[in-house]
Amino acid sequence: MQSLRSPMPRLVVPVLLSVLLASARAAAPVAQVSAGPALAAYFDCIRQGGGVLISAHRAQSADDHPENSIAAIEMTGRAIPGAIVEIDAALTRDGTLVLMHDETLERTTTGRGRVADLTLAEVRAVHLEATDGVITDAPPPTLREALDTAGRVGVIASIDLKPSTAAVTIALARAVVAEVRAAGAGDRVILITYSPETARAVAALAPEMMISAGLDDMADLEGLSTPQILAWTGTREARPALWRALGEAGVEVQFGTLGAPGRRLDDRYAADGDVSEYRTLFDQGAVVIATDAPLAVRSVLAPQLAAAARCER
Repeated sequence: MQSLRSPMPRLVVPVLLSVLLASARAAAPVAQVSAGPALAAYFDCIRQGGGVLISAHRAQSADDHPENSIAAIEMTGRAIPGAIVEIDAALTRDGTLVLMHDETLERTTTGRGRVADLTLAEVRAVHLEATDGVITDAPPPTLREALDTAGRVGVIASIDLKPSTAAVTIALARAVVAEVRAAGAGDRVILITYSPETARAVAALAPEMMISAGLDDMADLEGLSTPQILAWTGTREARPALWRALGEAGVEVQFGTLGAPGRRLDDRYAADGDVSEYRTLFDQGAVVIATDAPLAVRSVLAPQLAAAARCER
């Protein structure tokens, strides 16, 4: 889940990212990339055509599938054609990207330990646990498996680059970009960043991919190519004035109703049995609604989802 700021001091980050970006670009695999993201025109079509997209947090659309799992990606793709599935990438000790939200295995699997301290074989030896408590036979998938599954079911993979030090974030971004390119998936992914500074660095690493950037105001767009940017505007409250300004600048707005159970907007909306608030978010300018309740969003925004389905990608 995105926040709006990197944990590092604001004045320090640009300098560190500039240095790290230079080394990251030098070490990045050589690849033929386009002048801009293939998805940019698709998102413009949705914004201009009165459409909306649903982003399923950790790929889930129901509690009987584990988060960040192949089963969750498949189910969401069947339930909401063309959805976005947000997934979390982490590196194992031997350098393989797997899906895992937490630093450790305990909460979502039968295993223990930090992903970064374990080999791929050790991670693959554990079993995923569904949100409803059922232990499955499935191990945590690799990012490549997730990308291939997303492509097969026709969803967009939004890959979270968890905030850390500038060096760790860029190293993770470089590995993710290389894997996305190897999978031929650059035209169906979004890379999630947590500050304008990190967004600029990752956008330079992957000019052919869409970037989700945490933005507080219009000034945060400085140095970013607006066709490449999806603006993440938080999870607390709608900001119609900012959303309108972003739309006028050609930037699609994302807003999150996800979060901690009992405190997230998803739960507040559902408390009275009327979830029309999602329609209000769309009316105020949200183009992507990131949620822990994607089926509830679908229930009130069917016409807007149909409008989005008319856009080609």
